[in-house]
Amino acid sequence: MKLSDLYALSLHNLFKHKVRSGLTSLGVIFGTASVIAMLAISEGAREESLAQIQSMGIENIIVYSKKPSDVGSETSSQNQSMVEQFGITDKDLQHFRMMDNVGKITTVTDTRMEVLSGTKLLDLKLVGADKTFLDSTSAELIRGRWLSPVDAKSQARICVVGKNVKRKYFGLSCRNVIGRTIRAKNSIWRVVGEIEDPSGSELANLGSINDMIIAPQKTVSDLYDGYSYDMKRRSVNITVVHYDLIIAKVKELKFINNTARRLKNYMVKVHKEKKDWEVIVPYSLFKQRQKTQQIFTVVMGSIAGISLIVGGVGIMNIMLASVYERRKEIGTRRALGAKKEDILLQFLVETVTLTALGSIVGIATGIGLAQSVAYYAGWPVIYSYWIMVVAFAIACSIGIIFGTYPAMKAAKQNPIEVLRAE
Repeated sequence: MKLSDLYALSLHNLFKHKVRSGLTSLGVIFGTASVIAMLAISEGAREESLAQIQSMGIENIIVYSKKPSDVGSETSSQNQSMVEQFGITDKDLQHFRMMDNVGKITTVTDTRMEVLSGTKLLDLKLVGADKTFLDSTSAELIRGRWLSPVDAKSQARICVVGKNVKRKYFGLSCRNVIGRTIRAKNSIWRVVGEIEDPSGSELANLGSINDMIIAPQKTVSDLYDGYSYDMKRRSVNITVVHYDLIIAKVKELKFINNTARRLKNYMVKVHKEKKDWEVIVPYSLFKQRQKTQQIFTVVMGSIAGISLIVGGVGIMNIMLASVYERRKEIGTRRALGAKKEDILLQFLVETVTLTALGSIVGIATGIGLAQSVAYYAGWPVIYSYWIMVVAFAIACSIGIIFGTYPAMKAAKQNPIEVLRAE
């Protein structure tokens, strides 16, 4: 019997029993759909998390000041004052600059000054940063200009604002903030530029770049010298932090772990009395997250694969029942001259056709499920063509594996006994 005739006969039988064919392929449809949806969501989560780490700079070592729990001292029982001094110092910065394999260094200092719009206190940060800030982060200049060396020398009260500052400080109606002024506690700053961080990443202990008002580092140092004051009735809290964040870009990436280790050893030795610092190595986080995501993808794929196998078992059971129901058809075909191989191929082609059609519907369903998750949960999803091809191939293989036994069962039917029983 020709293969084309077998396909025609298989399609005729499948469409003749549409409800049974549809119910039989449900397991493969949902199994394939779960494979496509889970792997698309997993791949999207992997790319998103890796992009977040990459936005910190793979070639960077990030050191930031951290307030220890036991810092501070009380000087009077009635007029209380508290002095808190911690974090990275000028001496630390000079040591970092002299280290091998350390190239460009960017410093960021939080003034800890309140930013006011009228009498309303806003959740924005006024920070001082080097002119290398843009090169060391994922932020981009979208309007106006960036800070120049002349601004630092002249101690100009100018600033560049993040994307969210425009909306929070000036309101939605404001289109151009260049030339406008921002009032912080005891100071006024003129806006000369606007930046945006498309990744939306956050700097350690400083928050999002889009919520920052960035002034020249030297101007901020000369103005505040790391001091900030918080006066409440009779108490005064003084916080002294010279640098909140240092971003050190290495010259050679292959030695970054060794450089980070030497930097940590120095900080442990110099700041042995209190742990007021932390170090982040994005490259190490990137490698670690890659391995974790690979394991996560394998686990998700395995769970989805199991559901596909369960669907194959369901197909086998229904095909066995179908063989029993079609004993008269099998006996008649055998009596008219059909060989055992023809009966075996007929049922096998039916099963493979059923799983192939089910997997195509499953792929479309999986894409729909993933898109629904992306729409309602806001998660990114990424589809890979090779995943669809592999899912289709696995579904067809399952059709062959689980369809062989029912097909052999049908081929072994004795035509005389079958026709006598019918």
